[in-house]
Amino acid sequence: MPIAKKKNASKSPDSSNAGSELPENVRRTVLPNGVVVLSEWMSGQRSASVGVWLGLGSRHDPVGKAGLAHLYEHMVFKGTAKRSSARISRELEEVGGHLNAFTSREQTCFYAKVLDRDQDRAATLVCDLVTGAKLSAKELELERGVVLEEIRGCEDDPEELVGDLFAEALWAKQPLGAPIAGTLDSVAAITGEDLRRHLERSLSPEIPMLVAAAGNVDHDSLVACAGEALQAKACTSDAVQKIPRVGGRIRSRLVVRKDVTQVNLILSRRSLGAHAPQRHALGLVNLVLGGGMASRLNQEIREKRGLAYSVYSFADFLLGAGALGVSLGTEPAQAAKAMEVVSREIAKIRQNGLSKRDLRFAKDYASGSAVLALESPGSRMQNLGKCQFLYGRPLGLDEILATIEAVTPDQIAEAIEEHLPLVSADAGWTLAAVVPEDFKEELLP
Repeated sequence: MPIAKKKNASKSPDSSNAGSELPENVRRTVLPNGVVVLSEWMSGQRSASVGVWLGLGSRHDPVGKAGLAHLYEHMVFKGTAKRSSARISRELEEVGGHLNAFTSREQTCFYAKVLDRDQDRAATLVCDLVTGAKLSAKELELERGVVLEEIRGCEDDPEELVGDLFAEALWAKQPLGAPIAGTLDSVAAITGEDLRRHLERSLSPEIPMLVAAAGNVDHDSLVACAGEALQAKACTSDAVQKIPRVGGRIRSRLVVRKDVTQVNLILSRRSLGAHAPQRHALGLVNLVLGGGMASRLNQEIREKRGLAYSVYSFADFLLGAGALGVSLGTEPAQAAKAMEVVSREIAKIRQNGLSKRDLRFAKDYASGSAVLALESPGSRMQNLGKCQFLYGRPLGLDEILATIEAVTPDQIAEAIEEHLPLVSADAGWTLAAVVPEDFKEELLP
C-alpha cells in the first residue's frame, strides 16, 4: 500500500518561507519566543526523527569544569519535573521507538526516532528533557560514577586516548583541547549548582535552540508541540552560533607511554574553519590523501608495505577552527617507516598537486558519500540541525552536490599550497601518540 504524504499545505502565520531559500520538502518556522523549528518531509518513510538542539557543547564548558555539558546530557535522563527516569525510558520504547542524545564540541542534541504516528509523543518528550531536568543530588553522584568509568575506559583504550591527546596538543589550554567527557579531576569537581547553572544558561536568550525533524513528519503539528513545550525558552540568536576566537599555542609533541604493544598516533595541524571558502577543496584533497581504502596512504602504507593495520586522514571543520590530520596504528618497529611514507605522500601531493583523475575520484567519492549519508530520517534531522547552527539555514543535497562539483583545479592547488605543508614541527604539525614504555623513536622532524 503506498504511503501518502501527510497533509502539510497549510502554514502557520509565522512559518512563511518568503525571502529564504529552503531545500525541497523543508519547512521553517520561528516560534514567537525565537526558537527555530525545521522539518524535512521524506517520501516513502513510515518513521520520524525529532531532535532538540542546544548551542552548547564541550567548548563552552567553564574553565576547570570540562565535561559539564556531557555530564548534563547524562543527568537529563535521570528525570524531569514531569517524568521519572523509568517513565522516560519507557515512554517511547513501549511504541517501538528509541531515545538518545549526544554532546559534541559545539552542540548538544536530544533526539528520538519513532513511527510517524508517534511524532507528537516524541517531540513532547525531547522538549521536556531540554527544559525540565530535575538534577537531583543523589542522581548526580550515581551518574558521575558512570561518566568517570567512561573516562577510565577511554584512558585504557589507546585509540580513544590518542584522540584526546591530539586535541590537547593542537588546542592546548583552550576549551577545544579538553576531552568532551572531561577528565577524572574536572568531572569530580562538577557540582549540582554547576548543573543548575548550565540548565539556566541553556534556557537563556543568548543560547540558540533548534527543533529539527525529518521523515514522514507533520510540520504544523511539530510547531504546535514545540510552541507549547518550549515556552520557558527564549532565543535572540535565530539558531545561529557565533564564531569564537581561537588562538593560543600548539604543543609540537604530546607522547604518553603506557603498558601497550602498539603505537597509536595522530599527526595533525590547525586548519580551516567551517566558514572558510577553501574548506571544500581541502576536503577533496583529504579524500585523496587518506580518506578511504583507495587513498594514497592506505594503498602505500597498508596494502603495499604492510606497515600499519589502520591508517587514514581526516579534515574537521569547526566554528572558527579546524584540523587536518593523519591517524596511524602500527607496530613499534614499523612506526618510523610508516611516518616516513606519510611525509613522502604529503610531499608528493604538495609537489605535484592532484591529477584530473584524482580530482574526479575525490568528487565522486564525496558526492556518493553525501548521498548515502543522508538516506535516513536520523541523518537528515542531524543535517538540518548542524547546517542551521553553522550556516543559518539548511543545506539541501542538491546544493551540497553542486558545491562539491564546483571545486576547480586552481582551488585545489591553492588549498594544497596554503594548508598542506611539508611535515615538520616548524610548519605547524604536531604529534600526539600513545606508545610502549620503552619506545624511543623520534617520529616528527
